Amino acid sequence: MNQGRRTYYEMIIAIILQAILISILGMITSGQFFLFPVSVIIGSTIAIGLLGHMYRSIDAALDMDPDSAKKYGRRQAVVRMALMGMALCIAFYYMEYINPWGVLLGVVSLKFSAYLQPVVHILIKHIYKKRRERGK
Repeated sequence: MNQGRRTYYEMIIAIILQAILISILGMITSGQFFLFPVSVIIGSTIAIGLLGHMYRSIDAALDMDPDSAKKYGRRQAVVRMALMGMALCIAFYYMEYINPWGVLLGVVSLKFSAYLQPVVHILIKHIYKKRRERGK
């Protein structure tokens, strides 16, 4: 598997792990045992979708000349920002049905997944190493 795709999957794992942790902590602090986790799941799903968009944008930009790639990358970044803003506006508009702070934390998990990806990579390598040792 190429390094870009592996990093993509590791960032998805990081987003999911963060969603679990944020949901548990949010349920405890907010007292919303259904609404808050559902909101975090919605935000995390949006984050995973944005990550997929970013992966496809980078893949497409690598096939372009540097000037076109720069302009394309900026355009796609604006599209992602607009999608994040729209998701948060919708969450705040339907505040009685969804917790906007849970959606915000789920979407922001995309940013933190970039920092957690090296840790997830090391954990996955460690797990595979242990499995290979047991298999021998």
